[in-house]
Amino acid sequence: MTISAFFRRSCMLLPVLLAPMIAPQAADAQVYGYSMDPRAEASGQLLGSDLASFRNAIANRRSGTAQPSVRQDDTSLTGGTAPTWGGISSAWASVDAKRLSGTYSGNSANVIFGADTLLGDSFVVGLIGGYNRSTVTVPGTQKIKAKGFSVGPYFSARLSDSLSLDGFIGFGKPDYDIDGGKFTGEKTFGNLTLTGSIPLQRAELSPFISVASVREKLPAFSSVVPVVAYGATEIKSFVATVGTGVHYNAIDKGNLTYLPNAGFEIDYVRNDDGFGNVDSFTTPRISGGVTIISDTGALNLGANVSRTSEGTTTIGASAGYFWQF
Repeated sequence: MTISAFFRRSCMLLPVLLAPMIAPQAADAQVYGYSMDPRAEASGQLLGSDLASFRNAIANRRSGTAQPSVRQDDTSLTGGTAPTWGGISSAWASVDAKRLSGTYSGNSANVIFGADTLLGDSFVVGLIGGYNRSTVTVPGTQKIKAKGFSVGPYFSARLSDSLSLDGFIGFGKPDYDIDGGKFTGEKTFGNLTLTGSIPLQRAELSPFISVASVREKLPAFSSVVPVVAYGATEIKSFVATVGTGVHYNAIDKGNLTYLPNAGFEIDYVRNDDGFGNVDSFTTPRISGGVTIISDTGALNLGANVSRTSEGTTTIGASAGYFWQF
């Protein structure tokens, strides 16, 4: 199978994965309660921010082929032209860490990496992978620990001067530890993000809308202390996000160009534990950072804070780098 055929088939899977979760499901929603399976509770608290980590990593990669080069005299976002980054291939990596407090508490860390090919001047295809390690304490002092790798294809397409479409599919088998009981899940997730571009005098707005679906099959297991039996299930989650980024005009300092940025977004998360318990909540998130462009790549630094409607505050920080080959 050729690479193009592989990505074509992978992209065709996105609507199949997302469609069942996008359909209206309000009829079976119920008020949040602690009777929900703790495995679903823990994953639900990290869904929005973890998907944002993947989404932002791809967006930063895409911006690497469109931001002005440090060699240009015109370094404004509205007046610059695309540098020759990308070429035949490129690679990038990012790390982020988050701390949760409030109704739910814990921490999470991601390492996300990718390699891709620039087809033409507006289409990127590649592979994205990640490693996650997290610990979440749910109400009742129960700790859910998880770790594992995920990998899958992604694309980023510049549809026009003012519109871009990104998407990815991921597959993983995370390992869990709940009160001494250990098991492995099978997770599949997908995301589509449509991003606009609105030039202003001193900045550029990037409004976006994103939809994602996550399905995870979990086996039956028993915890050790205390001894509790859990049935096999499939957790189904849906995340919709709307927001905007603000990319301020570039600042030249010697051989480096600095691009400050800020953002605001709101997640809607719907989580079904497979046992008839459905939890839904919203999460506003604000962020800020800077991209530092050099002759060979770009360094992205950022921080964010969010608070769910259920009372959990998450504070995070991230760093990423894009390499030119």
